[in-house]
Amino acid sequence: MTFFGKLRLGEVHSGQEAHKAHAAGAHSHGHSATTHSNHSADHGHGVHESPWIMLAPLVILAILAFVGGWVGIPEAMGGSDKFGHFLEPVIQTVSPETGSEASHGLELAFAGISLAVALTGFFFAWLLYAKSPDLPERITARIHGLYRTVANKYYVDEGYGALFVKPLLAISRTVLWRGIDQEIIDGTVNGAASASQGVGGALRRMQSGNIRSYAAWVAAGGAAVIAYMIWLGVSK
Repeated sequence: MTFFGKLRLGEVHSGQEAHKAHAAGAHSHGHSATTHSNHSADHGHGVHESPWIMLAPLVILAILAFVGGWVGIPEAMGGSDKFGHFLEPVIQTVSPETGSEASHGLELAFAGISLAVALTGFFFAWLLYAKSPDLPERITARIHGLYRTVANKYYVDEGYGALFVKPLLAISRTVLWRGIDQEIIDGTVNGAASASQGVGGALRRMQSGNIRSYAAWVAAGGAAVIAYMIWLGVSK
């Protein structure tokens, strides 16, 4: 689609021209419309190359990818397979039973399969998006159910959400939050606060500022102490 797709630069220019015409029509409404129109005109020059601050990393990665591919050429294709020898301490590449010749044949077989898969992908990409761009829509219309299943990743996310995410959220909301957090933890803290407030309110009534009330409390306390001492003496 990038190299063989339909050029849509004209659509972009048409949209920019309409935007500039709209901005020019609003010129009489203030200086901001003129500034906006000039700003749009400055950015309407079409496709341009990216700056080197973006191109330089891509060039470096392209060179490393090209060189890295030659480093890993297997011995079956005339290379030295330096990358394979580098991984020999952790990966066994040649089994003692089959020997190196069978291993070379296996490497060539896998290389051929990989090349065939790549060429097949190129062919279908050219067929679907270059030769017959309308073919994907027709195929999608005929296998709509299968297409939706694949597009939704076989509904794995939906199944995972129904089996694990939603029950976990329900347990967290009902048991952990409302049951433990609100009822037990918050209930204990709020109950202790209410009890302290009630005791404080009862004790606050003792601090009335009335001397007679204080004398009565002192007398009641003294009587309680005397009664306790008498009870201790009688109990012995």
